[in-house]
Amino acid sequence: MAWTLNPVLKKLLAQIDAKYPRRDKSWDGTIGDARHATEKSDHNPDEHGIVNAIDITHDPKNGFNAAVFAEALRMHQDPRLKYVIFNSRIFSSLVQPWVWRKYNGASPHDHHVHVSVGGDPVPWIIE
Repeated sequence: MAWTLNPVLKKLLAQIDAKYPRRDKSWDGTIGDARHATEKSDHNPDEHGIVNAIDITHDPKNGFNAAVFAEALRMHQDPRLKYVIFNSRIFSSLVQPWVWRKYNGASPHDHHVHVSVGGDPVPWIIE
């Protein structure tokens, strides 16, 4: 199936890349791998071929601190967010909205922050 990244995430990633042009991208990701394909994941294309999740590499050495970024997203409470995972913690806009909870998934997401979304591609507030 042909797929495209949700425009909301394209916008977010473009803003991050512009602000942190030298950041490491080795843990960046969009489309899910074979493991993701066996489960429900926003890294898998939806019925319209849209991927609604990205992973962004944690690279404080080059300015992008995923913990600070994730907390800024949580504090801003952007309605486009579904959930964010970083360093064995998750917050959601629906389940206990905007409260960090323990995350026990297969990956602790300690090398990258996971962002799942829906909504309009307007600029993000990333600070």
